[in-house]
Amino acid sequence: MLLFGVGPKVVDWVRAQSWQATPAVVESATTVRDPGQHGGAAYGVEVRYRYEVNGQVYRGQRASLHTGDENLSLFQQQLGERLEAAQRTGNPVQVWVHPAQPSESIADRSLRLDLLALELVVALGFTGFGLGMWWVLLITWRSLRLERKAANARHTLSPEP
Repeated sequence: MLLFGVGPKVVDWVRAQSWQATPAVVESATTVRDPGQHGGAAYGVEVRYRYEVNGQVYRGQRASLHTGDENLSLFQQQLGERLEAAQRTGNPVQVWVHPAQPSESIADRSLRLDLLALELVVALGFTGFGLGMWWVLLITWRSLRLERKAANARHTLSPEP
């Protein structure tokens, strides 16, 4: 979980720091609201935007480093509202474009430390639980092995009638 949850986001964030800011026209933007079971809601963003690099037009649809719906903060909701407003008004937004691969872009390259910290705690918790289970298994296996050795030793030392 540590490698597959937290790691890729940090790697993407580091990579995106060298990307170039480019104006883009938002073609469509939707803040997706997923009603929660206990009255809360989770939000996600779906966006399509168009930008130009070296005279060539590209299209992107990646909203942020953090994919999926979440309900921990207002980040997704605010990002969706900002992109929806840009679509309504026709004002360009700044997107970040990979200089060597202009077809790769992202609307918001910020790293969400609150979400990252939560994912890290969960990942470390699962890792700790897994390591604990392996430790219990190892101790149990060693104990059974020692009991078996002791039983074999008693059996070979006991005189036969």
